[in-house]
Amino acid sequence: MQGGANDSRQSLTPGACNGLAHVAVGADRRELLGLGPLVSSIFSSSRSPHCIHVHVFREGESSPQSKEAIRRIGRGSITVRALDSERFLLLRNLSSSSALNLARFYLPELLPETAASVLWVDADIIVRSDVHSLLAGLFTGANRLSPLAAVARDQDLVTHYRGGLERGLRRLRSPAELALDEAWGYDMSAILRGDAFNAGVTAFNLRQWRAEKLTQRVEALVPALQRLELASYRGISLPGGKSAAPSSQVPLQLLFGRDFQRLDACWNVGGLGTSWEAEELLPVRVWATQLHAWWTGRLASGCALHWTGGDKPWSGHNAFARRWYTPAAKAAAREGYDEIFPPSDAHWSDRDDPELLARIGILAALVVVVTCGAFFCRWAAGGCSRSFGYPWRRLAARESQVDERESKGEP
Repeated sequence: MQGGANDSRQSLTPGACNGLAHVAVGADRRELLGLGPLVSSIFSSSRSPHCIHVHVFREGESSPQSKEAIRRIGRGSITVRALDSERFLLLRNLSSSSALNLARFYLPELLPETAASVLWVDADIIVRSDVHSLLAGLFTGANRLSPLAAVARDQDLVTHYRGGLERGLRRLRSPAELALDEAWGYDMSAILRGDAFNAGVTAFNLRQWRAEKLTQRVEALVPALQRLELASYRGISLPGGKSAAPSSQVPLQLLFGRDFQRLDACWNVGGLGTSWEAEELLPVRVWATQLHAWWTGRLASGCALHWTGGDKPWSGHNAFARRWYTPAAKAAAREGYDEIFPPSDAHWSDRDDPELLARIGILAALVVVVTCGAFFCRWAAGGCSRSFGYPWRRLAARESQVDERESKGEP
């Protein structure tokens, strides 16, 4: 495993470049708010920020002011460009969000030929360790032919995230239905035994991708997954009759689940965007996540903190943002990254978060039930007595008089 948590604790003194480290990130309008803190954290966590080139693929063109701000900050090399989805087979007829998610498969073409490797980082991440040192140690020795590097999931998460995919794969008559023919050397049982990993922090061996034409393999696999309704772990429907949105996670898992270099677990500390699902008790999951993070110290030692889930760090109500994200966001603003990635370009609303809407709906229903129950109790206790209070009071008084006479021995 590569790149332990101690990397970010070393003194960040400039050094000579031992090769340029390439980092890539894609962000739609809802994720633009995360770009400033992310890019700032990449440079500020490195001993050699001048040896890092960050490639940002975004929705829409950058303004002239943004390009000028890139030149002015000058901390590291940044390239920002709009993604031309019509140029690439898998990206056509997809939403901007889906196209940017799959853009990582075209990094061998999008990046210069001189780039031997690249680290893909999702926009909902804060980096706290040196990506230059990480990339310098990857794809060497026994791992020189590995197509990618990632953090393997815990086994309990493997079962949770891959269960539906595994059931779907077992419905297949043969691997050929997924374009996994014998020439590729894959068999279904080996695929199902492979380790799962989260694609949010993934290093790509670009030399190997180009030599083995791995992008073409992905282009053959994804349409087959879509036909079999296995293109993503969770179904996504798009307006306007567009095709179902495939996930980058599934093809990466199928093709490389048994053939990837393992990164140190600190490089993808996920679960910080923990959100509430319908079958779960509302606050318990967040509390459990926070308690586990405190007990294990995994946040304090994390090299890359990942807000997986529906509650993104810029939403304004994330439980982990105040301590772990807000300082990075403030530092990015001080350094001028808001000029490169203006918040005005972003489009984020709680209305864009379907899980939050579901949570609000559940809470609203609970409020209605409790309120109605309270009104019913008041009606039963007070309303009835007001409506029928007089006869009830007369009956109570008569019974009291009878009891009093009986106590005195009167007839």
